[in-house]
Amino acid sequence: MASLVTIIFIGAAVIIGIGIIAVIVGFVKKTAHSAEAQVVKELVNLVSENGMDFVSEPEHPRLISNMNRIYLPQIERDFPEFNWDEIRLMLEKEIVKKFDEKADFEIEETVISRYEKSNGKYRISCETAASYYDGEATRRFGIASALAYLNSKTLDSADSGPQALNCPQCGAPLKRNAGGEIICEFCGAVVVGDKAWQVVEIKEK
Repeated sequence: MASLVTIIFIGAAVIIGIGIIAVIVGFVKKTAHSAEAQVVKELVNLVSENGMDFVSEPEHPRLISNMNRIYLPQIERDFPEFNWDEIRLMLEKEIVKKFDEKADFEIEETVISRYEKSNGKYRISCETAASYYDGEATRRFGIASALAYLNSKTLDSADSGPQALNCPQCGAPLKRNAGGEIICEFCGAVVVGDKAWQVVEIKEK
């Protein structure tokens, strides 16, 4: 009888021990899973907040801010005949001229980053992602540029007067008024010319 009790006691102890071990193992697994899930969650939040791509970020850093969806509709409302594809090609042609000395220079993408209008003046800021070979490796960099809606008779900036043009009537220097027209302040003559989008700035970011 004593032997049977002992066997039962030992069996019960083994079963209880196995149960305890199972509970402990389950708890450890659950804890580990929760910690892992928490880490993944934090990483996802970090990516969402900072817009980072852990796979592509080191190889393709963020060089430009694409705001086409915001500004392009505004530009097209103000200028129904505005063709971004044509304007972009014109701009990129000038950018290639600007950075022609860089070996294997290539443009990856050009986007609109800002659109401003004030007192009859219109300006589109653009950003371009480009690359070139520096003799050891391919380097990527950003380019900032700007377009202004100006009288096509001059390529001056939106803020400066047409230095090379003189009034066809009296020969006095010409200036641009608030509406973008080229006028002679001496005799009041207006030099008429079609306005067009012109490149007024190209520089490395």
